[in-house]
Amino acid sequence: MDDESVLADLRTGLGLSGEDLTVHMISRWTLEGVVADRYRVGRVLIAGDAAHRHPPTGGLGLTSAMHDVQNLTWKLTAVLSGHAGDALLDTYEAERRPVDATNVQRSLENAMNHITINARFGGGPEAGEEENWRQARRLWSADPADADFRRTFLTAVAAQSMEFNELGVEFGYTYDSAAVVPDGTPAPENPDPVRIYQPAARPGHPLPHAWLEDVDGRCTALARLVRPGRLLLIAGEDGQAWCEAAEKIAAASGLPLDAIRVGHVEGDYRDVRSTWTAARGHTPQGAVLVRPDRFIGWRAHGAGTDPVAELTTALDSLLAR
Repeated sequence: MDDESVLADLRTGLGLSGEDLTVHMISRWTLEGVVADRYRVGRVLIAGDAAHRHPPTGGLGLTSAMHDVQNLTWKLTAVLSGHAGDALLDTYEAERRPVDATNVQRSLENAMNHITINARFGGGPEAGEEENWRQARRLWSADPADADFRRTFLTAVAAQSMEFNELGVEFGYTYDSAAVVPDGTPAPENPDPVRIYQPAARPGHPLPHAWLEDVDGRCTALARLVRPGRLLLIAGEDGQAWCEAAEKIAAASGLPLDAIRVGHVEGDYRDVRSTWTAARGHTPQGAVLVRPDRFIGWRAHGAGTDPVAELTTALDSLLAR
């Protein structure tokens, strides 16, 4: 649209005359997808619009920016407090850039779907009101001649489920970096990684949601137990040895590390709906280590032969120590 068309729309929308409106600047916006080549150079780290730009379709812009910062801040804190090595900051780019690139691509695809819908409908501002209504009536027409038009249009609309139901994109993204200790398990198969989110407590995956009860019957969300800036070890009902190991390590090193047990009957919290039990991927003797950004950093499938040594090794790897 040219400047005069934009100003005419603005006056109409706001009910203003020409004298009531003073224009200081008109800027242009371009539909594009951009991802920075680097997220870190020395002491400089970038996030949000400085790192990636994409159209607003799907609402992934601010979401991506918030997740950038969520990923980066706990790592900065860990390095500056002396609990982690500087190399931990390199994992920020390794984890966030691939996810942001996917979000940029999804935003562009969502935008193109809107363009496709408009093209298949036809009409538009230049066609005039009468022609647009004629096209719209074809969508509800009983005339067999309009059947192909309606089906083609509805097919384009159906594709928008990739924008409005992209749960796998919003909740199911995973990290693969030196700040994640693999446990040797394969990534779960997902028949639709855009629309379907499959909770899993596998290293690199976001902490699944589960409602828990404390010993007094009070309900709380599992994610709430991950305190700001602190690691959380979640052991099974018979994983007391892992909790004791975490407590010893925290006491000896000052590392911000908490530990709890979750079970159906025994533990600090009860998994009354078995939601966590279904997602945790370890036995009652096992445990997972959750990073401050609520991503799984390590998992033990069962009891350890030397829990303190094994957990220390995992922490050294995860924190680049």
